[in-house]
Amino acid sequence: MQLSVARRVERDSTGELLACVLLGLGAGLATGFVLSEMYGAGGHRRVGRFLGRQSQRPAPLRSLADGLERARASLNADPALAHEPIEVRARARGLELRGWVATRAARSLAYRLAHASTGLQVANHLVVRGEDETDAVREESSRSA
Repeated sequence: MQLSVARRVERDSTGELLACVLLGLGAGLATGFVLSEMYGAGGHRRVGRFLGRQSQRPAPLRSLADGLERARASLNADPALAHEPIEVRARARGLELRGWVATRAARSLAYRLAHASTGLQVANHLVVRGEDETDAVREESSRSA
């Protein structure tokens, strides 16, 4: 009698085991697809939509002059860049940053602020003092000083 009960349990557990394995495999595949959609190319936007967040885009520009003013205002509002002589110019398809900055971080910050505040393409032609200047530029700047 005990032998027949053991054989029945053995047969039943094989089916349950197979069901659990298939369920785990299916759940793993589904999770993989969901995660690849969320974190794949462009996933940060999908994650934001999935979580119900709205991306913070600048208000639409009325004109390129409006973009120039926004970029200048955002650069002047930042304490790290307020004292830097950065010139913002209009280009055919966006803006151009020109001038001298003290560090690479300031150059990157200026670009990110100008782009984030306008949404336009920004050509970053800022030069870092002591790193990007050539001998001819050093001579010219020493003559003008």
